[in-house]
Amino acid sequence: MTMFSDGIQDPEYDYTKKLTPEELEGKTCERCYRCETRAAGGFPEKSGYHCTMQPFDHDIHPEDKACEYYWDRREFEEYEKNVTAKRRRKELWEKYQNKPPIKIRFVFDGYGRSPECPVCGEMPYSLQQCHWCGQHFIQDKETKEYDTPKTEQGRCPNCGKPITIMISSYNGHKSGHCDSCGCRFMA
Repeated sequence: MTMFSDGIQDPEYDYTKKLTPEELEGKTCERCYRCETRAAGGFPEKSGYHCTMQPFDHDIHPEDKACEYYWDRREFEEYEKNVTAKRRRKELWEKYQNKPPIKIRFVFDGYGRSPECPVCGEMPYSLQQCHWCGQHFIQDKETKEYDTPKTEQGRCPNCGKPITIMISSYNGHKSGHCDSCGCRFMA
């Protein structure tokens, strides 16, 4: 399953959300997405900003107390970035989901060997199909070897009972869980 085949929705934001006086405590107007300079509104002689939620003759300055429709500019930019990224992923998905499979790349990222999609350059999260762009991958010997869980038999470091230890294909780290005493470890 991928995020696009599940019918993911664009993030929504309530543009009319009002904040309570407690939530506004200590916040100042930070020129949210609704503000424009007076010069942009055709009044170059005026200073400050005009908020589209306020009467037009009301100037807003950065030190003013935030209005009840306060929205931090950083929050708005993050929201816009997420919406744009999701739309871009949908475009890539539509383009590459039905293309013939290609060979996946395995790259060393400084910590270990990880898969990388040759189309979008992201970690695909699956060795069958890229989570981000929908490109399918050839299931060759190298891919199957990376996907096969590696295990070895060992002893619990706490109680000494025999356990199965999992070995990461990414960086070779070993981890295990003992059913007898409940000990979990990673080495």
